[in-house]
Amino acid sequence: MNFPQIRIQSQSARIGMDSKDAELTMQQPNAQVSIQQPKADLSIKQKKGKLSIDQTNAWNNIGLKSSFVRTRETADHARQALLEGIARISQEGDELMRIENDGNPIAAQAERNARYEFFVQHGGMPTYDLVNLSYEVGGAEIDVRPNKPVIDVIPQKPQINYTKGDVSIYIEQYPELNIDFDGLKYVGYRFETEI
Repeated sequence: MNFPQIRIQSQSARIGMDSKDAELTMQQPNAQVSIQQPKADLSIKQKKGKLSIDQTNAWNNIGLKSSFVRTRETADHARQALLEGIARISQEGDELMRIENDGNPIAAQAERNARYEFFVQHGGMPTYDLVNLSYEVGGAEIDVRPNKPVIDVIPQKPQINYTKGDVSIYIEQYPELNIDFDGLKYVGYRFETEI
């Protein structure tokens, strides 16, 4: 026996979607930097040195002596001659005191005193010691004033590019509903079947 059947077939709707990502690019240009370093202010003052030349010994060596030096040398010479004379007279007195000893002290003394002896000193001081040189170095005054660097900075704004994304939605498959009647007949406003 065949029963009437209603067959229903349905197909779901499918939605498709395409998306495009947003794009963001950022660039940061370097800042414009200008640096200048002024030279330091430098001041140097050199004091003069002091040179002293003493050529007193050179003048004395050639006999051009001051009165003070001549007086001192004469006094030294006289004192030396006095001491030598006292020593000679004392020695001669001792010889005469011992006249009874062998020898003839009076004749020996007369012979000694009859000769005149003198001594000549050549040149005096060595030539490299005749002139005294002395030099005092003058100090240097150094004044340094550093200058600060001059820095100019011009910042650059970042460059930002933005492209919006997009989403498109569409129907990829439309819904569908199929109804089949097996063993039924549509008559007017109703269905009839045969049994």
